[in-house]
Amino acid sequence: MPEHNEPTSDDFVCVATRTTPTEAHLLRGVLEAAGLTPHVADDQMVQSYSLIAHAVGGVRVLVPGSQAPAAREAIAEFDAGAFQLEGEESAAPATIPLTVPLFSPDRAVLLGFLLTPAFGAGIQLANARAIRDGRLSADAWLSFILLSALSLVGIYALHENADGPFVVFEASLLLCAVNVIWYVIAGQKQSRALIKTYGSHYPKKRLLVPAVAAAIAALALGAVLQTLR
Repeated sequence: MPEHNEPTSDDFVCVATRTTPTEAHLLRGVLEAAGLTPHVADDQMVQSYSLIAHAVGGVRVLVPGSQAPAAREAIAEFDAGAFQLEGEESAAPATIPLTVPLFSPDRAVLLGFLLTPAFGAGIQLANARAIRDGRLSADAWLSFILLSALSLVGIYALHENADGPFVVFEASLLLCAVNVIWYVIAGQKQSRALIKTYGSHYPKKRLLVPAVAAAIAALALGAVLQTLR
């Protein structure tokens, strides 16, 4: 039976995630001050590839399972400003509750590497329409139209030489650079806006159903194009 101060790696649980290593290590210091033994995970990966921070879930703060309740209590106090100096403004952004769950826009972008960049833009469009944000909707419509057009160009360019019904997936791989450039320039804006408005733990919907539907549609389109060659 491990001692309270000698945790083993198999009983660690995640009690918080942060978007940057600095925030995670700050939280680690808060937990250590509370007498706990926290660890920070994924900080080096996020530090090296900061653009994928949201997609991989951010930097995790871990504690032994027996310390989880105390850790969550300390984090709640910290987020509420219990450690704030007198006269200091709160650093925590004001958020509002989200009444409808949304898809993760960053994970949708990752799926776009197999389902064309239009998939990620389509998911962001669905999110914007769900929360009825006019500005996000306008950006999402523009991205969706542009990336759909580029995806169709890529599919058309490959379908004459592609074997089997996988031309859409092959075109998606061909358009990887387009997906990355779009995310850096415009795609990440929605993720940042959602976190700023609703917090990093806003309710999320699973992407399984739209991803499977898009994959089936891609195979069907590939089969149709194969018969037209």
